Order: sequence, then structure tokens, then C-alpha cells
Amino acid sequence: MSKVYFSKDLGKVLEKLDLSKLGKRVGIKLHFGEKGNVTYLKPEIAKKVYEYIKDKKKDLEKIALVECNVLYRGERMTRTSHIALAKEHGFGFADIDILDGEYGEETLTLKVEGGIINEAKVGKGLERYDSLVVLTHFKGHVMAGYGGAFKNLGMGLGSRAGKLHMHANVSPKISKSKCIGCGTCIRNCGSDAIVMKNNKAEIINDKCTGCAMCIAVCPVGAVKIPWLSSTSSLLQKKIVDYSKAIIEYLNNRLVYINALVNITKDCDCMGKKQKPIVEDIGFLVSNDPVAIDKASLDLVNKATHHLFSMINVANKNLPTKYAESLSLGSSEYELINLDS
Repeated sequence: MSKVYFSKDLGKVLEKLDLSKLGKRVGIKLHFGEKGNVTYLKPEIAKKVYEYIKDKKKDLEKIALVECNVLYRGERMTRTSHIALAKEHGFGFADIDILDGEYGEETLTLKVEGGIINEAKVGKGLERYDSLVVLTHFKGHVMAGYGGAFKNLGMGLGSRAGKLHMHANVSPKISKSKCIGCGTCIRNCGSDAIVMKNNKAEIINDKCTGCAMCIAVCPVGAVKIPWLSSTSSLLQKKIVDYSKAIIEYLNNRLVYINALVNITKDCDCMGKKQKPIVEDIGFLVSNDPVAIDKASLDLVNKATHHLFSMINVANKNLPTKYAESLSLGSSEYELINLDS
């Protein structure tokens, strides 16, 4: 039975962080919050985690806050604007490393064994690290059901091509009404999958590799992401498969912290103000991603009288059950309350 430590005091939880799991080059995976969002993980929390590891790990060669660019257009679409927003949100206390390049073009392809996909496309900069602290702000998510450790790790470290791979089963589409025929997408397509017809760009589906570069470079936002081409359950499983690939690539040198604070219905990717649906609960730490997400779900459901289980359409039990079937952890856990 996996151990999950709980406290309202982050300091107590950090004392249970298994530093022996971490190597000399540590990335702290977190989400910097979309512009306009105010309930993202507080930078003070991330700073406390960062400083604790930096102080306690005497053999550290590198430690940084790590993330990848997003699929959709916005402040977190390029490395430059992503880092600028992260600093604006208070995360400038540490090095910030956007792992998939300026436009999400730098991809490391990892094999996936036993999942529903064969490979995962993650930020190539993951090669710079030998271990991760997965620092997750636990909250809801419209398609994934909730954002926990797996969502933070699998979706978060997917390169732009990886994020498209998880979200969609078809190629992007170009809106004829918005396309201005500038040819920027054609010049940036590495697989010659875009042609010009009647002064409008068009994607050849059979040649498209799903790199999503056209989404990033289109100056007018004419390239559309086919969000509804996949189901919630497929998205959830792909996220777990991506997590599995990363966990195996790092030889399971990961530890997990879930922050059950500012818990909202929707993700921190939403560029708007949201209201928490429940009072802050506390912090969890574990070496087991399945156990920590299951414990987080149980605590939030209990605190909301199962309101959390009813928001958003996705089956919130699917990710942990699927991950458990892939031997990524155990849904049977011992919750150790450090406050009692």
C-alpha cells in the first residue's frame, strides 16, 4: 500500500519528500497559469519547494522550473512570451526552462509500451534533467475531468506536437474565411503538407505529421485545433501514456506534490478569474502518482460533498484506474496525516 503524506502546512509535507529519488539535475514541473487567471499555483508555494530542494540536495548541479508551450494561441504559445508571463506571475525566483523550444518545435519521441499509443512526443529539453518534482495545483478540467499529477506531467510535458496528438485524432484545419494567403504556414511546414489553392492555404491530411507548427506561426489564427475529434476517455488515457513514457525515461526518478488549494472547476489554462469551489484543504506528497491523485480526489470529493465528482463530463476515476492497469502505481494508499 503506497504512502501519501498530508498536511495543511507545506513545510511538514516537504520534510517527507523522498530526496533519494532525485538526481543531480532536477526539474520542478509546474503550471505558470494563463494570462488573466488568478487562481494558478501561488509562486510562494513553488519557491518554498525550490528552496527546500536546493538547500537539502547537496549534490545538485542544476535545478529549474520546467514546462512546455501550449497548443493554442496565447501568452504561453512561445518560449519568450511564456517565460515573460511566468515572471509576471511571480516565478522569476528560479531559472525557467521551456523544454520544447521557442515555438514548441523541439520534440523528443519516446516509446510507449502497453498503452493505447505507440509513442509520446515530449519537450526535447527533458534530456537536460535526470529527475522531476511534479508540483501540481489540483483543480478541475473540462475534458480531462481534473488536473492532477498525471495531467501536469503527461499533458504538461508534451511538446506542441504531443499536445495535438493527445487532444485530436485528425489534422488541424485552416479556416478559409480567416486565411490571408500569406504562406507563413507553408514555409514553416516540415513535411510539405500545406499547399495554396485559390490564394488560401490547405492542409493535405495524408502528409500532415501533426507537428502543429502551423498553429503556432499563423499570424491571424486561421489554423484551427480539432478539439472535438477525440473523446474525454481517449484524452485521459493518452495523458497517462505520456506520463508512463516520461516516468520510464527517467527510470522512475520522480516525486509528486499535489497542492489542494484554490480548487476551481476549470483549469489554470483558462484566462479568466475563477472562484474556488471549496476552502483550501492542504498538501500531499508521495512517490506514487496513482496514489496521490486518488487521495486528492477522495479528499476533494469529501470536502465538496461529492460536488467535485459531478462537475465536468469526464469520468474522474478513469485515469487512476488506467494508470494502475499499466503498473504506474496503486490506488490503495495509506493517508498519513502529519497534523494529527
